[in-house]
Amino acid sequence: MKELKNKNCFITGAASGIGRSFALSLAEEGMNLYISDINIENLESVRQEVEGLGVKVYASKCDVSKFEDFQAIAKDFYSKLGELDLLINNAGIAIGGDLLEISLEDWRKVLDVNLWSIIYSLNVFLARMMKKKSGHIINVASGAGLFGSSEPLPYITSKFAVIGLSEALFGQLNSFGINVSVIIPIYIRTNIFSTAQIKYSQKLEEAIGKEKLEQIYKELLKEMASKAIPPDRAVKKYIKGIKNNQLYIYDSKGILTLLGLKGNQQHYEKFLIDYNQNAINVIKEHFLKYGINLDDFKKL
Repeated sequence: MKELKNKNCFITGAASGIGRSFALSLAEEGMNLYISDINIENLESVRQEVEGLGVKVYASKCDVSKFEDFQAIAKDFYSKLGELDLLINNAGIAIGGDLLEISLEDWRKVLDVNLWSIIYSLNVFLARMMKKKSGHIINVASGAGLFGSSEPLPYITSKFAVIGLSEALFGQLNSFGINVSVIIPIYIRTNIFSTAQIKYSQKLEEAIGKEKLEQIYKELLKEMASKAIPPDRAVKKYIKGIKNNQLYIYDSKGILTLLGLKGNQQHYEKFLIDYNQNAINVIKEHFLKYGINLDDFKKL
């Protein structure tokens, strides 16, 4: 999508992070916006920021895990802005921690928000885009959707699915004049750090206490966030990718290295093992700062 000015855009998860940065940057490009999020208070604040940039902007609460919310919001979008030119499926959550403590309910919650929300979005918007034979769909995935990282399994699973869905749509919708891109953030400073739910093993929780564990993990997430890229900077790169109609849009060329690594099975298998072991070591070292040796709990 070369020209953004006076075009219409819909964004999920726009109350903070990448979604908020997209809203402000696209408004600077002259796009009219319909922004949504489950956090209506922060969303209203973003709406006011966007409004100050002189474009049309509407905001509405949307629980992306509920199809009926998408049905209602699509109807409202078309009544207020008309045709949809740019669809950004950005909303996402993470639930992590001890593998055996992640419940089926946790899996469903993550997949509902990270994957089913995109399916719902396509259901309510795609037919009309195909009919007018134009538009651009952006799905926000993650580097965790390209390789089996140390991040939570439900999150990884959802993001792999988003990348696969996006690649298939890229090929299938080309003949309808619709572009598809998947954004692959590597390490962005967003609320996913502070809002991620952590599940602890029963032994660890009984020995240390949930409150203490939450404090320790909060400090770890704060350290991680301090090293991450600000979303405003990352989104500037993403918009360049959108204008170039790229399938893969990323903020680090490390993505290209990773894709190349997959071509060598032996090296890639070693990389997966080493990467995950390094992540475990980082957590262990962090806990040692608080006088807690996680290896001790394997013996309990």
